[in-house]
Amino acid sequence: MLPADPPPRMAQVRPEEFTEETRDFLNRWSGGSFKDSDSNPVLKTFAHNPLVAGLFSSFNIHLLTTNSLPVKQRQIAIMRTAWITRAVYMWSSHLNTSLRAGLDDAMFEPLKHGAGHPYFTPFENTVIRATEELVANRTIGAENWAALTAEWDDRQMLDFMFTVGCYVTPAAIMRATRVQRDPDLLALAEKYGAPESD
Repeated sequence: MLPADPPPRMAQVRPEEFTEETRDFLNRWSGGSFKDSDSNPVLKTFAHNPLVAGLFSSFNIHLLTTNSLPVKQRQIAIMRTAWITRAVYMWSSHLNTSLRAGLDDAMFEPLKHGAGHPYFTPFENTVIRATEELVANRTIGAENWAALTAEWDDRQMLDFMFTVGCYVTPAAIMRATRVQRDPDLLALAEKYGAPESD
């Protein structure tokens, strides 16, 4: 088992501190594929400001549930974003999300290396390159744009760009607040690897 993460800079909201607003925020994540929201370290950190966390959650929940991208392509974009932003918690969490979605764990190692890996199809490699461009340059180059729009319609293009943009934000917050991984996520990170933390 990997050692525990460094101490958080922002403590999680304790159950005895929950307010009606806190519960309303956490309830947004209850049901369906989301379980135990009241014990999730990220959500309990975000719960210090349930107003902004709740607004952001509506966006994030769409990306995870009603996103027009195929699940594998969505997860490739999220996990590559997590890897290159060195978002340790996000990467570890989306190992779990990908496995629960039935995706092949053989994609985890290639995702660390980025575009060009033979595991990925040519289009999946385009998704990775476009993700890297969005994170690094806040745009998509002409060649990757043409390849994406040959496969995706405008709705999917926007879902893709909003997915990458969305996940850059919590990556920064999780890293800055140093949200700690629970033992189950540490075990996944030990098995599949994780970015180097600060």
